[in-house]
Amino acid sequence: MNGQPSAWVFDRRSQGQDTIPTLWPYNIYSAVFQVSGQINNLQLLPFVPTFDVSNVVAGQNVYVSSHNFMNGTDPYTLASTITLMPQTINGAVVASSTNGNFTQYTVSLAPYDLFPTLAVQQGQTTLLNNPSEVEVYVDSNTQLLNTQSLAPGSTLRFYGLVFNDNGTLRMDCAQVNDGVSFSAQPTAAQRSGLTKGDVQVRREGTRSLQKTTSLRTRQP
Repeated sequence: MNGQPSAWVFDRRSQGQDTIPTLWPYNIYSAVFQVSGQINNLQLLPFVPTFDVSNVVAGQNVYVSSHNFMNGTDPYTLASTITLMPQTINGAVVASSTNGNFTQYTVSLAPYDLFPTLAVQQGQTTLLNNPSEVEVYVDSNTQLLNTQSLAPGSTLRFYGLVFNDNGTLRMDCAQVNDGVSFSAQPTAAQRSGLTKGDVQVRREGTRSLQKTTSLRTRQP
């Protein structure tokens, strides 16, 4: 691998005619990193929302494309693009404050969430200060579909883009819904029907596009 960064996919589910191994590695050193345009207020955030090879972190929802499923000179598939996609987290609000035009909520994640679950996997090169908490940013563009109060003590679901800001998880939130009590939920493995250490992958087109729901980065 010549010291180049790579990523493994977990909890994958194959669709279509191609069979994907349980653990599928990618070379990501030459991939173009980009952010989905589904949420378009990134320039207004009170932090710099960056997504690149140095701060991709286990648990982020990403869309991976590659020109070829295999590479004859490299055992890892070369990723062409890696796009950060919105995702949902379920957690309890523990604090709130005003930050510019945003209300910033500190959210404690359910223990089965991907971030705290995958943070304990071996071989990580990108570490989080606290994988069990996300700073969620809500503004006037956020759809508030919750009936529970958006206040400390409430359990809610937040949908948006999650960035790794120097070890702190921060979400640009597009929608808020009522959450689900942690104690009422099964583990992530039970919910997906897959074993821990596996990521969802969807193949689309002719040996070209794949979608993953989480990555673990490592140096070879």
